[in-house]
Amino acid sequence: MEIKDVVFVYRLSSPELLAWHSRHHSHGSDEYELHFFLDGQGRFERDRDRFLLSQGRLFFSPPGERHAILPEAGSTPLSYYALLFAPAQGDPLATILDDPLFREAFPRDGGARQRLLFEDCKHGFAHPHPARRQAASHLLQSFLWELAAGISPAGEPGNTPSCRGVSRDGPEDYNVHISRAIRLFEQHLRERISMEAVADSLDISLEHLTRLFTQHLGIPPLQYYRRLRMDVATSLLLDTTLSIKEIAWELGYQNPFHFSRSFRRYAHLSPRAYRQQYYRQNPTGYDTRMVRAPEGSRPRGPGDPPGREDARPRRG
Repeated sequence: MEIKDVVFVYRLSSPELLAWHSRHHSHGSDEYELHFFLDGQGRFERDRDRFLLSQGRLFFSPPGERHAILPEAGSTPLSYYALLFAPAQGDPLATILDDPLFREAFPRDGGARQRLLFEDCKHGFAHPHPARRQAASHLLQSFLWELAAGISPAGEPGNTPSCRGVSRDGPEDYNVHISRAIRLFEQHLRERISMEAVADSLDISLEHLTRLFTQHLGIPPLQYYRRLRMDVATSLLLDTTLSIKEIAWELGYQNPFHFSRSFRRYAHLSPRAYRQQYYRQNPTGYDTRMVRAPEGSRPRGPGDPPGREDARPRRG
């Protein structure tokens, strides 16, 4: 299993990025892609199908499938992960990924666990140590097998495609307090919030909040909050021209040196080195095949994001 790229887009809003991410395109003969949406409104188009986007929506695109992300003008900007991967030659997982039943089981709904998985894959993909990169590939492979196991077998009476393994986290395996806590984290990326304040907002004790995160997500809430802020920092470094000082301020750091130390602990690179190493001419590091919009798709209107389906944006 090879992870070819992992992109985290935070609050998609600049005209340049809107043009790039809303283009219709497809990938190579051995390339598959997962999209996991965190926030914002819009729609996901694949061939002739259109799907509304919502928090926790998970999409799968097999090789050659035309797809595009179309944000809704004037709405909350989209935030999401895009993960491009290729199974190893002879990997039995490839046969499952090519099964129409697997494709038809999407879109599916996920939750905080899936967000952590995508964040872990992104972090591992960019890690300088090869063992960390290999661990990220195995993590993705395990997740895909879990998806496959959750799809109802073909031909069984009364069964329809489903992915029970990635259904939206319900009371049986995920506490609603965690979802509310994460929303508070996202609302306080710039104005820091203490874990005591989060627990008070949820009307539970700090010990209870810590136990919930540790039990269901494997990490305490403060660590999750810090990782979320650093993940946003990586997006701002790669997708904006903000200075490191401005990014530090955006994330609530009064001192850019404090931000740089925190970022180095997270990414094993300074913010400047991370930007130099991973800043890319196009917002994704992989090549895509631009295609025309599927016949019958609505053409762009005045309220749609700018850009052409057959042109790459130029970075200023």
